[in-house]
Amino acid sequence: MFLERFIKKQFISFYYDENYKLLIEHVKNKKIIDSYEKEFEKKEDIEKFIKEKINETPQTYVSSVLLTMNQGVMDNCSKQKYLEKNIDYDNIKILCINNSYSFYASVYDISKFLKEYKFPIDFLYSIFAVIDSLATERKNRFYVLVLHNYIAILGYENYKPLFSDFLILNEKDETEIEEIEEIDDLEIFDDIEDINENIDEVSNDIEDIDENLEEKLNTLTTDIEVNILNHLKESLKDYYDNYSSDFIEKIIILDTVGIDISVTTLIEDEILIPTEIQQINLLKSINRLSIESV
Repeated sequence: MFLERFIKKQFISFYYDENYKLLIEHVKNKKIIDSYEKEFEKKEDIEKFIKEKINETPQTYVSSVLLTMNQGVMDNCSKQKYLEKNIDYDNIKILCINNSYSFYASVYDISKFLKEYKFPIDFLYSIFAVIDSLATERKNRFYVLVLHNYIAILGYENYKPLFSDFLILNEKDETEIEEIEEIDDLEIFDDIEDINENIDEVSNDIEDIDENLEEKLNTLTTDIEVNILNHLKESLKDYYDNYSSDFIEKIIILDTVGIDISVTTLIEDEILIPTEIQQINLLKSINRLSIESV
């Protein structure tokens, strides 16, 4: 055990979101001594790279995150609770946290993921477990992790997670127009209608108004921001209808893709809940869980 502290270990985390993202960190005595990130377009390339790295350093731990629909959180670890929620208990894997709450994922999805790559995977985490590890504020909070093709939402009531939602997005959403129409109750769109109806009366100021509205619409109709706003509204409705009557006091967006900060204003105007953005490195978060586990 004493010598173990001086042996260099290699931690590799990866996931796919538009392309394959990878981080390598070298660790001694649980302290990171160096690291670097890479991206790959083809699965064969990342497979070749990781296999080479494993051969170079025997003490290598490879980790990833599950980005599938069939996973979630339960506010306890009871088998009976799972059965009451009509969750197929015999076909899920459960991770109980402090005998208080648990994360679950489909056995089929886990097995499929592990067989998908031509290298061993030591740790595979639920995306909600990763969010939970990042959650520093837990009293009536909604955490929204944003990737290019996915949105994962974890809701807390009185310091315990009890709600989860996972959404798979399309890179090119063919229903973009319909999505924008779904949020036509926003004041911005009301303003547009008013301007159209009274266009003659505001002709002197129309150029300034058009510039202001165009700036707001350009922000609002960005695919990711529209999806965040729409799905937040749906998830909050589900949360209040089926999980808790306690009001969510704050929304925290965990951003991996560089979304426009103005989305917080749009969310606050529409949903009336204070919102902030935290930039995160998902690869580092995955590796941190693995380093703590070894």
